[in-house]
Amino acid sequence: MGVFGTDGVRGIGHVGDVVDPLRSFHSERLFSKALCGEIVSSASKVADEGGVVVGWDRRPCNLELSKFAIDSLAKTGRRIMVLGETTTPALQFAMLMNSAKLGVMITASHNPSEDTGVKILFENGRKPTLGEEAAIEKSLFHERNVDGPEYEIEHISNDIYIQKIREAIADIGRRGLIPRDGFLIDGSGGWISTWLAEMISEEGFSCTEVSDRDTAINWNCGAGSLSEGDVIGWDECKESQHLLLRELKPAPRGSVLGFCFDGDGDRCFLVSSTGTGACIIGGDGLLRLFSFERMDGGDFSVALTIESALDVSEGLRKLSAGRVTETGVGDRWLQHALLSDNGADNIVGAEPSGHVILQQRIGSKIGLWGDGVKTMLEFLRLIDSHGRDWLEEASSSTSLNESYSIYPSNKALWNPDGKLGKLVTDAIVKSLDTSESGVKRVDVEGEDSLLLLRHSGEAEWSFAIRNSGTESKTRVTVRSSGGDQEMSGRVMSAIINVLEPILQTESMS
Repeated sequence: MGVFGTDGVRGIGHVGDVVDPLRSFHSERLFSKALCGEIVSSASKVADEGGVVVGWDRRPCNLELSKFAIDSLAKTGRRIMVLGETTTPALQFAMLMNSAKLGVMITASHNPSEDTGVKILFENGRKPTLGEEAAIEKSLFHERNVDGPEYEIEHISNDIYIQKIREAIADIGRRGLIPRDGFLIDGSGGWISTWLAEMISEEGFSCTEVSDRDTAINWNCGAGSLSEGDVIGWDECKESQHLLLRELKPAPRGSVLGFCFDGDGDRCFLVSSTGTGACIIGGDGLLRLFSFERMDGGDFSVALTIESALDVSEGLRKLSAGRVTETGVGDRWLQHALLSDNGADNIVGAEPSGHVILQQRIGSKIGLWGDGVKTMLEFLRLIDSHGRDWLEEASSSTSLNESYSIYPSNKALWNPDGKLGKLVTDAIVKSLDTSESGVKRVDVEGEDSLLLLRHSGEAEWSFAIRNSGTESKTRVTVRSSGGDQEMSGRVMSAIINVLEPILQTESMS
């Protein structure tokens, strides 16, 4: 069993000694300092020769884990650049700026604060391929580390990244793209929360940070507990435990109310007013706006995931000048799908969770990754270009998109090619009242646990069952273009009734 999930390695932070770090990880989810150091050391063997940038987010164990990671790198002969508390995109920026070949970000992204982990990044902020992850895992606790010359550790800062963001905010401010009525920022208690809202205010626009640095990162705040398409009434917002929702005040339809990020800053949700409540907009909404913008022509390359709404991919494919690629869940698959087009114009990848992949430029250097702050700026640009009807376009879904998470789940029991996968397929066939040959399976790179089934008829249907790569969940997604809510609910119930008694009961036994 491997240690890598959807994006890096995640588990419960543990700075004590363990006898068997791999066994402790697999049996108890302990992400120990020994495992952290070994992953970093193994990644150094896989990466090209050159410098390494190390950063972390604000979690209880991360400072000590980062010291262990740095110690593991100290005899590799690499130039070690320590960025300190930061976000994943700011670390990727530092990698590109300093021509680093390896990046180490100690984080568990949107997971609760007791979790931590590590994201490994290669040249230009690229996330690992499956082959590179396999190579890292193969050498864990097997190959003897050969000590190289110790390298002096250099402390670098986030100042240039912050300055670039300030320049971008000043620019869109001069162009009148920032809401004049003020808006909220929810940095999830991470590094963004220490400077972004204050910077926007310094540029002359009312902006308030709502998350609290005195409480745990991601606690009752941020992007992790929100879902695209959610509409929350004003009274419900008042009673919400979510810090940004609780601070919202009724506003006219189409008003930009705020932006929510996750702990390591690579996700962003836009929160807008429907007039009667707050609407959550993520990657699907951004792609709808992008699609409308591209109707005037021009080449483009878009990547979206198997959880994106079907109307989004259909709308993009109707535009003749572009390339549309469907990927597995996770921003690294979006990134990998777009790398061959990097350097061209109009490149974007997005998924409903708020991950949006955009080109990042530093002089003549071009990177490709997700940055929540840059996503916020792109939202503001697209909103301005669409005028007063932007919300109708961003939320005008003509398809159904429902998701359900079985939690806790004994993920080891889910096998799309086994008996349980066959039971799910049979349940779908029966619910649709179709033949087994009418339901086709689709394979997607990077999704070993995925059962993706498609059915075409009077309506288009897509059914996806996959294990979460970051948490103890098995996720079910039902998408349809032309289908009705009753049928969607019936099929979803049929799938859950097959899976839940097995995965959930066994996970608690």
